[in-house]
Amino acid sequence: MCNAFQARVVVCAGTICAGIATLSMASTPVVTERALDAGLSGIHATVFQGSDVEFMGGGGAAGDFDGDGDQDLFVIGGSAGVDRLYINDGTGQFTEHGAGWGVARTHQGTGAAVGDFDNDGDLDLYVTSLGGPTARAPGWNVLYRNNGNGSFTDVTATAGVSISDAFQGDSFSPAFGDYDLDGDLDLAVASWLGGSRLFRNNGDGTFTNVTLSALDVDMSLNRGFAPRFVDMDGDRYPELLWVADFFTSKYFANNGDGTFTNMTPGNGTGIDSNGMGNTFGDYNGDGIFDWYVSSRINHQMTSGSGNMLYLGTTTPHDFSEESLARGCNFGYWGWGVVSVDIDHDGDLDIYETNGFDGSFASDPAILYLNDGTGNFVDHAPLCGMDVQTGGRGLLNADFDNDGDQDIVMFNNRQEMTYFRNDITGPGTNAITLRFDTSAVAGLAPNGFGTRVELSSVSGGQMRFMDGGSNYLSQSELSVHFGIGSDAEADIEIMWANGDVTSLTGVQPGMYTIRALGCPGDLNGDGNLNFFDVSAFLTMYQNQHPQADLSGDGLFNFFDVSAFLVAYQGGCP
Repeated sequence: MCNAFQARVVVCAGTICAGIATLSMASTPVVTERALDAGLSGIHATVFQGSDVEFMGGGGAAGDFDGDGDQDLFVIGGSAGVDRLYINDGTGQFTEHGAGWGVARTHQGTGAAVGDFDNDGDLDLYVTSLGGPTARAPGWNVLYRNNGNGSFTDVTATAGVSISDAFQGDSFSPAFGDYDLDGDLDLAVASWLGGSRLFRNNGDGTFTNVTLSALDVDMSLNRGFAPRFVDMDGDRYPELLWVADFFTSKYFANNGDGTFTNMTPGNGTGIDSNGMGNTFGDYNGDGIFDWYVSSRINHQMTSGSGNMLYLGTTTPHDFSEESLARGCNFGYWGWGVVSVDIDHDGDLDIYETNGFDGSFASDPAILYLNDGTGNFVDHAPLCGMDVQTGGRGLLNADFDNDGDQDIVMFNNRQEMTYFRNDITGPGTNAITLRFDTSAVAGLAPNGFGTRVELSSVSGGQMRFMDGGSNYLSQSELSVHFGIGSDAEADIEIMWANGDVTSLTGVQPGMYTIRALGCPGDLNGDGNLNFFDVSAFLTMYQNQHPQADLSGDGLFNFFDVSAFLVAYQGGCP
């Protein structure tokens, strides 16, 4: 449990690494480590014990694989372990079902990504690898298609996403995203040895390798770790943020025609010396997305860039690097990193894993709490989150469905860490949105590419629903807003096709928001019938924000009347 925050100075070898800051929080973070109690007992294990390439591995992904409304967990096992699939019972208790689902594989696994690549309503899974159990080898990446019946099928070969180049066969983080806005999920795969790939989804269950035609740089020189698709300039077409080692990180601006332009280093990004982790958010509350990259710095701060905070400016694709001034530069040897409002005070905090061999072996994880203006102070020691576990991958998800975001850390050659978020009481209100886009043709599944703006008494916030890699790991497919003591918020949802849904007076809670092709078709089946009436009545009784059809923030006769008008009006 965390104590009340006190201003503090972090000192490393006599050098001040983070400035003094006074943090005003609406609530105090409270977390409990629950991995074994929750049934997450798997251990990442490797055949070789030295600092080889697999020593950089260990990841996983959260996703509702069985479609029952809660978040399950896929975990990489390692060359001396086995990949696992933990199915959630809805309360944050897990049972391992990897063998039954067909994913219990032993290999030099690295990362995972989740997305419905074939638009059939089930979450599929892409897993990256360095090779078999005892030898490095290409061709071990696998695309699992979810059959919707409690099993996966390996469709890697038919889908065309195997990477079989003997010299570039290593793969680290994968990420799904709809970069061409055609309604299906494309795939980016990072390689540390120069085999990074961009695959365009053809819409028929297959992909085309478009690395050479879509990207304007030689990716064989990219020492890639973590890609993600994020609309950084508000034009709906997501940029490709590609974090990589040895000053090879790339900021690719989306041209809107299926191609990208490399903007680094001229736009102020790409100056991280050893980019590994990849996250983003509007940290300083100016309505512009920023980019945060975890990297490496030695304890004396004499080598390595440290973590980089690229703050967006009013000029599209232009950034100002301010990690040192903002208190989030020093991070030891950084790996996975997530942006999450862990204390529900209305701004995004940053949690980061750390550690390597030698002098970095005991480096702790860091929790940078945000003061609301984009200034950070490490709060992990006061929360018990400064674990020294050799963390690699990292993700956040609401596993126990209580409205806050929990955190799972994947530790190399160790058991995983599961921090259950137990924040409660006054000032801890939050709103979580998940998305159903199945009713509208041309929208990517699960709301990929959706931009959300929230306004409450305390101010404005902004999120973007992406499935990018934090480093070998992918968080829950949702957007989450802490709103502190605010009782409600107005929300504007900008779908990837340009449509806008406005919700007024949304109360704290968890909601699935459906993109509607027809106002009266509330169950999204393309027909107007009894099932839509039933859906409206259920939503109305539960005060779901989409049942407020009059848009006045109330649930009354006017909403019933508005639904009847929409229902009688039919669908175009």
